[in-house]
Amino acid sequence: MVGEIVLLATRNMRNKCLYTLQDFSGDLQVYQIIDSQLNIGQSLKRFFRNYCQNTGLHGFRYIVTGETACHKIIWLMICLAAIVFCVLLMLRLWQYYSNNPTVTIIDTSNPIRDLHFPGITICNNNKVYKPHADKIAQKLLNYGFDSDMSNKLFSSLMKLIRPDKIEIDNATASWALDILGYTVERLMLELMHPCNLLLVRCGWLGQLYDCNKIFKTVRSNEGFCCGFNYHFVGDYSDEYSWLMNITMDSEELDVLDSNSSFPGVDNILHVPGTGSDIGLAVALNIDADNYKSSVRQFVGATVLIHDPLDYPDIGAQSASLQPGHVMSMTLTGTKLESSKDIQNIPLSKRMCLFDGEIAGERKYSYQTCISECLQQRIYGSCGCLPFFFPDEHPNVRTCYLTDVDCILSRRRSLSLVQSAHINDCSCLPQCNDKSYEVVSESIQMNNVGYDSELARGLDIQSTSFLYAYFRDGTYLEYRKQTILGWDSLLASFGGIFGLCLGGSVISLVEFVYYLLVDIFSFIKERTERQDQDLPPASKLFVSVPANMNLKKYSTSNLNKRVYLAWDQQLSQRIRKSSEFTCNMYHE
Repeated sequence: MVGEIVLLATRNMRNKCLYTLQDFSGDLQVYQIIDSQLNIGQSLKRFFRNYCQNTGLHGFRYIVTGETACHKIIWLMICLAAIVFCVLLMLRLWQYYSNNPTVTIIDTSNPIRDLHFPGITICNNNKVYKPHADKIAQKLLNYGFDSDMSNKLFSSLMKLIRPDKIEIDNATASWALDILGYTVERLMLELMHPCNLLLVRCGWLGQLYDCNKIFKTVRSNEGFCCGFNYHFVGDYSDEYSWLMNITMDSEELDVLDSNSSFPGVDNILHVPGTGSDIGLAVALNIDADNYKSSVRQFVGATVLIHDPLDYPDIGAQSASLQPGHVMSMTLTGTKLESSKDIQNIPLSKRMCLFDGEIAGERKYSYQTCISECLQQRIYGSCGCLPFFFPDEHPNVRTCYLTDVDCILSRRRSLSLVQSAHINDCSCLPQCNDKSYEVVSESIQMNNVGYDSELARGLDIQSTSFLYAYFRDGTYLEYRKQTILGWDSLLASFGGIFGLCLGGSVISLVEFVYYLLVDIFSFIKERTERQDQDLPPASKLFVSVPANMNLKKYSTSNLNKRVYLAWDQQLSQRIRKSSEFTCNMYHE
């Protein structure tokens, strides 16, 4: 009588078929049939034990070598707390680095010779030079434009710079421009006080130069002016050739073209030291008798101090020089320098621009960007731009007297909503920049027997003198650099890791090493078990009473020889299937 008990076991079950066996000699032996699918949890547990026993991290070996389970749990909690504390410190350091990626260092020991001498732009308050206005009025007179209409035209032209109500009607103003056949730029240039008449005598570093050779006609927020060490526009001899042909005669142009070694023409200037003799000195003839239309209520000239590479408007320091006065302008400089490492920080974090990051023919300037933005907001809605706009605008009409009413209306509306604020412009500061502070002193001259090469032979009642020079032998520099480089940041993380866990780079290598060893061992054991052949069932059989309860089955109840047997049909193909059987036979 043979009874059969069939036990079903799947390859994914963690239970094992375990039975007590007795061999022929009567000795008891225990055999275990192990599931061919290796247990990943056990493999990880083996890796954790092996790593804790061998790692150099403090405290981890006590987790597996503790005397009691309580000791092991205590050390596990201590190590977990240390890991959490380490992660929190690292996150705090990273957050601080992300929010404050740069630091600024103040240096006051830089020699003044390393700082650029500023650009100096001189603008006569008079925007309509009377002799030139008389010539234009004569041309207009030939076409029926009487003197009263001409005077209204000339007095209104200054309002292209300082918008206000004009005295002439729009139709007459347009008619005058059509008669002359001029553009607005050309008309304003022909009417300006020429630089060769405004500047009488010029000196640089104690040596006299021809003013026409070191000054040039330039644009500024004051209209057309005379600029020294002015490098906002690249090669002015090409771009402003038509302007210079008006303000200079042929001999002066030939000299300028043949000799470009004059200070401030090709290169940005530096000075070797401080003092009134080591800087710029200029004698001016403001010529109050030839005033026709002034942008201010007094006779004088406005002096603008600015970065040589900037358009003289936003950020420029200014002072007014009157006839018969001598003005001393003592300068101090400030420089901002940013390290190249900052360029690797995202723009949203560093909030500044390096040269070359903005496409264009000229270097990026924050002050120029602000000027363009504000002028676009004020003038752009009227479909025109002012003649003194920083950049050429061939595709946009130049504002004329007929646009003044629109400009005034636009300016009033912007003042109400405050939408012309600098913060509304999408301009970022420069990462490398320069600025200048000016302390000016103006004193009326007297006939006290003073004699100098600059003032010799000039009428002190009508001539003005300007001296611009650095006050201190050093300048202030703000050096901007990353608060932590990648190497410093890595070292800081390593310090936290060592403080909390006593680890180092070797600790990380250990972790990777033992992990790889365990992975390779897991793969090897799995391959060996899959290739193992099982014994045929003809050699082994299991014999137990058919009516025996297997749950109560124990070694004490064994009276007969019992063997554990695998079904003979269990082949390599079936072992790879989803299930197999454990059979018990009784004889």
